Formats: sequence, structure tokens, C-alpha cells
Amino acid sequence: GPIGLSYAVTRPENVSGLVIMNTWAWPVNRDPYYIAFSRFMGSPIGRILIRRYNFFVRSIMRQVFKDKRKLTDTVHEQYLWALATPEERTGCAEFPKQIIKSTPWLKQIRDHLSVLRDKPVLIVWGMKDIAFRRRELKKWMNIFPQARTVRLSSVGHFVQEEAPDELAEAVVSFLQDTTEIESSK
Repeated sequence: GPIGLSYAVTRPENVSGLVIMNTWAWPVNRDPYYIAFSRFMGSPIGRILIRRYNFFVRSIMRQVFKDKRKLTDTVHEQYLWALATPEERTGCAEFPKQIIKSTPWLKQIRDHLSVLRDKPVLIVWGMKDIAFRRRELKKWMNIFPQARTVRLSSVGHFVQEEAPDELAEAVVSFLQDTTEIESSK
């Protein structure tokens, strides 16, 4: 996501390739979809829901899974455990507000993504994600036209949870191909 890509665009010499899954790295301050989410979840009420009741993990996480059966109690408990206290949810409570508030930072990332154009890129995309849609995938494909793209038609936002085998297969194949290309240079 934007945090990892911020690092990548400022230190491209340390990046040998990218794997991108259901995210963004550009301003969304003119997109009503993200504005509405940011305003509500970043509001005092949204922040209370997140800090006191772990709303992201208890509710939103369930919504972004296409196949709800993949969010087993065991998997869900791990996410709940990682954000067990209100103090541990501070970042989650701040995140929605920053979707819009961090526009200058997101603009910087977007404006420097071109430094990564010569890198091998794998995009693995859950096509049923309600957070990051086909529109965002299309934008990534325009930014990185050389990218290998794997579309997972019945997967939501958490690709690693809903399609771990397909993701692992795509990444292993990508790494093998990338290694072969690098060693032939």
C-alpha cells in the first residue's frame, strides 16, 4: 500500500520488484466513495466505534470478505488479538481520516511511481473487493503496463486469507521468473 510504496519510490535502488494487492497510492480526495468513508469513519463517532468496539475487525473486515466462510473464527481471532485494546487501535482509528487528509503525501507517491516502471511488478487482485474496485486495478495497470496481473474473480479484499494458495502460486512463479531474468543479464 501507500506506506510500502512511499519507501519504494524514495529508495528504488533497494527494490527489486513489487507485488501489489488491492490497494492504492494516489490522492482520492475527489472520489465521493473514499470521501464518504473517510468522513464517517474518521469522524468522532467512527473513531469511537473503532477504538472502543474494534469496529474495523468486528464489522468492516467481515464486509470486505467475498467468501465469508474464509474468515474462520481462528483467522478472525488473530486479527482481533492483534488489536485487542483501544490503545492498540490508535492507528486504525486514525487511518480513515488520513485517507483524505494525507492527500499531499499520496500526491508525492503518485508523482514518483514512475521511478519503479522498470521493476518487475505482480498485481494480484481480488475482483470482489468492495474497498478497492476495478477502477483502482485499471489505474495500477496503466501505471505499470509491464505488470503481470492475476485477477481472482471470487475474492474480496483479503487476498491472502481468501486465496492463499493462488496468491502463493502467483508470487512463487513471479519470483522464479524474475530471478531467471535477473540471472540472464
